[in-house]
Amino acid sequence: MIRVTKPTAVPTILTTRGAAENQLNIAAYDLNPAIYKSGRGKFDIKNTIYGDRSVKGVLRSAQHDKCCFCEKSQVDQNGAVEHYRPKNGIKSARKDKLTKPGYFWLGYDWQNLFFVCSACNSTRYKGNLFPLVDEQARVRKYNHNINQETPFLINPAGAIDPRGHIVFDREYPRGLSRFGQRTIEICGLDRESLAEKRKKLLTYIDLAMIILDKQAAHTRQQVNQAKRFLRNAQKTDAEFSAVAIDYIKRFNIQGL
Repeated sequence: MIRVTKPTAVPTILTTRGAAENQLNIAAYDLNPAIYKSGRGKFDIKNTIYGDRSVKGVLRSAQHDKCCFCEKSQVDQNGAVEHYRPKNGIKSARKDKLTKPGYFWLGYDWQNLFFVCSACNSTRYKGNLFPLVDEQARVRKYNHNINQETPFLINPAGAIDPRGHIVFDREYPRGLSRFGQRTIEICGLDRESLAEKRKKLLTYIDLAMIILDKQAAHTRQQVNQAKRFLRNAQKTDAEFSAVAIDYIKRFNIQGL
């Protein structure tokens, strides 16, 4: 998991159609809060707006076609635009019943939207799971201050740099703090399907390392290609770049 830098310019569809729909949802809630708290009332938060290709395209580009949580490439997959704070309902623990409503007023909020893979955002992992350090501080109304919350799930574009809280021991993530550990658990960042893909990357890194270690047995072109691969694997646009950075730095390679 690496930090995401979002463009400051908000996609127009969010500030126009999204803003208008949000005002309708807020007005509906004010008319009858009880029906929404009971779950009998449902907000129509339109995927055609927050998931519009103009929004998705900007997020894909800002995130280098990677899931904001696991860094798995979505170049050949659809991925989805989804919400950091859940829009429809909230769970503090996976076993909990869904509490409604969710953060419906953030349904079209630019800061709440990210490009994610289907696995990280599934009900098996993140889904509606959004625990706080202090559940009593949870904001339940649109006009209350969201900054009073301290989520366990690291915001990929927030003040906390994920790299200071999650590191990698080979293909497996390790939390350096309770925020890092909980983020790993919430999103399933230690799931085996990811570990296998990361392990494959490490195999290629090892092969490049062998070439650098035995340069006399290889051509200059092979050596340069190995160096280029190791440099590129650590760039922010590379799949699983955090894994590559943490693994390669162990070798203290000079001259990359």
